[in-house]
Amino acid sequence: MGKLSFRKLFILSFFVTAIIGSVAQTAFAAFEFHPRFSVSEEYNDNLYLAENNQQEDWITIISPGFRLLYDNRSIDANIDYSLRYKIYKNNSDDNQDKFKDIQRANASVLLFGGRPFTLRLSERITRDQLDDSERYAEYNDVVNRSTVYRTSIAPEYRQSLGQTLTLVLGYTYNRVDWVDPVGDDTQEHIGRVSLEKNLSTATTIFGSYAYRVMASDAPEDEFDRNDYSVGVRQQLGKRMSLSGEFGYSTVEYDIDGDTDSMTWNFSADYQMTAAILLRLSLSQDFVVSATNGLTKIHEVTAGLGYKKDAIDGSADFYWSKTDYIRLDRQDTAYGVRFGMSDQLSNYFTVHANGELEFAEYQELARDEDVYRYSLGTSLDYTYRRFLVSCGYRYRVNNSDIDTNDYRNNVVTLSGTVRF
Repeated sequence: MGKLSFRKLFILSFFVTAIIGSVAQTAFAAFEFHPRFSVSEEYNDNLYLAENNQQEDWITIISPGFRLLYDNRSIDANIDYSLRYKIYKNNSDDNQDKFKDIQRANASVLLFGGRPFTLRLSERITRDQLDDSERYAEYNDVVNRSTVYRTSIAPEYRQSLGQTLTLVLGYTYNRVDWVDPVGDDTQEHIGRVSLEKNLSTATTIFGSYAYRVMASDAPEDEFDRNDYSVGVRQQLGKRMSLSGEFGYSTVEYDIDGDTDSMTWNFSADYQMTAAILLRLSLSQDFVVSATNGLTKIHEVTAGLGYKKDAIDGSADFYWSKTDYIRLDRQDTAYGVRFGMSDQLSNYFTVHANGELEFAEYQELARDEDVYRYSLGTSLDYTYRRFLVSCGYRYRVNNSDIDTNDYRNNVVTLSGTVRF
């Protein structure tokens, strides 16, 4: 799919935008450039998340990077880019030192913001999991994970049809490229049209239609899709906001078969007190997975956030179900996750987080029930441009398939200088 040349060209465009912005600063522009450099050492006592014959290793991570911010009347850019070298003391075959593997980015550029025609460009380079049901941990870069490039180009035109009615025409090109050939590379073209009606300053209703074409490295997973939906955005006083979108989607595969489903996306936020925010979200939609084609995902999340003085925390209860459209497979998971931080002084901040999850993976050839939990903590010391952090994480995975059991301890020490 022309991965490397296309990717280099697209990433280069961000740098060209940044250079143009820095040279052409005016009274209407703000430009910031913040380089950084990090070095960390990690000890992992079970690198491959195995039940027996665990392999420990020391990992050195070197990460130079920068953040670029640029804002004027025509360009709004927020670019975070870094290189992340990982060197294993004993398992050198797992080293991440090739350019296609070490890049990390979260970048977006908005052109002509606030005008009838806008153009949004984005690029994300991350290290993500391939198969949801395989043994993995989000902090483990070896098991069931690959570097992935996600590109999006989205022009949009808004036409006012009166004081309260707006027509929106848009197109989006999405591209996903996995470095590991196990992941299915995809390209997606989406054309959409919608009408938005402002009933009041607090209420907006809308209806939309979208047509998308999905191309994939796996020909059996290529399809056309139609989406019809209506929705509302509502502000109920100063404390509560609601948004809901409800629709119907049809999918027609290029090779044998079709499917359809109702879709929805509902969220509500309620500021109960100055310190406590309650939130609820429910969704059902089609999503393309990394290795198993189209899936239908149902999700429910209920949680709260707490922020007062130096303490910042959150807790979320969640439930999800994933149906694989072309496979006889269903994944279900529910649990709770939490996180908190406390700024002990001007220099020290302590963090803690954890998760408890129950999961069930149902397949024709194999069913699996899993109970897993993880606990983590870190202490940060910040002085001017310097940040030093030490952390620890413990994770347990208990499965009714004995070979999938594991325990894992990870200790980290890192230092960062920022300018």
